[in-house]
Amino acid sequence: MSKIGFFGGSFNPPTNAHINLAKQIIHECKLDKLIFVPIGDFYKKQDLIAFKHRYNMLKIMCDLNEKLEVSNIEDNQLTKVYAIDIFEIIKKQYANDDIYYIMGSDNLEKITSWKDYIKLVTSYKYIIIERKEDDFKSILEENSLIKGHSDNYTVIHNNKYQQISSSVAREKIKNGEDVSNLISKEIEKYIVQNSLYIN
Repeated sequence: MSKIGFFGGSFNPPTNAHINLAKQIIHECKLDKLIFVPIGDFYKKQDLIAFKHRYNMLKIMCDLNEKLEVSNIEDNQLTKVYAIDIFEIIKKQYANDDIYYIMGSDNLEKITSWKDYIKLVTSYKYIIIERKEDDFKSILEENSLIKGHSDNYTVIHNNKYQQISSSVAREKIKNGEDVSNLISKEIEKYIVQNSLYIN
């Protein structure tokens, strides 16, 4: 049985901070594999480029580390897909593995507003990224359901989590500024070759 973490997001584009956080999670949580799950094109987020490009950039990043993979599970989804739907699909595909869903403490705070949140809170295991030392403790104090299932949650601390800003990278690319400290040279090359983020 493998221990696998699933990390969802737009990854628009994937940054050095994403890869560094992934490596930290793999190390601290002793994961056999971490799989990025980019959101599909049905999301109407500002400046969100096509799924295929975000997938390809993540693939470039993951090819450099044998413990990293990227999933196309949200590709070709034409309508909104809820977290519970994705979790159920993953659960079936990886039925023989120990699965953890990776999210920031900011998203955990919002989880009670999500579809089927009771099942989300009680039936799945998570790796929670804290931005501040007391984030998870505060959530437990405010939500008795999460507190009652706290054994399902592994917490790591990363005060740079909130600084993962793909929007800064996009803005710099649009303005022709140097982004070598934000994204890898391989991803930057892909962006240039495909004329991404320049309009």
